[in-house]
Amino acid sequence: MAGRVHGKKAFITGAAQGLGAAMAHAFAAEGAKVALADVNLAGVQKVSTDINAKHGGETAFAFALDVTDEAQWIAALAGADKAMGGISALVNNAGISSREGGIEELSLEGFRRLMSVNVDSVFLGAKHGIKYLATNQPGSIVNISSIAGLIANHTSPGYNASKAAVWLLSKNIALYCAKKGLDVRSNSI
Repeated sequence: MAGRVHGKKAFITGAAQGLGAAMAHAFAAEGAKVALADVNLAGVQKVSTDINAKHGGETAFAFALDVTDEAQWIAALAGADKAMGGISALVNNAGISSREGGIEELSLEGFRRLMSVNVDSVFLGAKHGIKYLATNQPGSIVNISSIAGLIANHTSPGYNASKAAVWLLSKNIALYCAKKGLDVRSNSI
């Protein structure tokens, strides 16, 4: 019996562990090919090997990706497109949090790092991924946000701001694709 995403080809960031690895396993179990990307190449290679052992070779592929580096995005997406024969889903899962303290304790460097990993990554993924999704419609972009992007607390100014940005950037991407006439959804979770 074909799975719910049989024939889809998903590119997942932050896939060396945690939610990203779990998503990769779930996509593969439901019939998709998966490209796993992470700054931790050994980690995504292990997850890829585990998925291929369970679901057959050529189900999962591993790519090194620092989600803050535009050149690495371009290379990883091109490699995934070639390996899987297209990309029909992009999951921007990579992200970081920190023990920031309040607004007076968070350094500018720490704030910029949170914004770069959590927001720039979503921008770069969509910027360079839409062309692949457009040739494999219907396509889907799923950006991992957080309730912390909607409800603030007093000790996470950078995390709150970055996850709020992901939420609204996801809406912008959806409107952009709609205006271009693309059957590409963009959602934040």
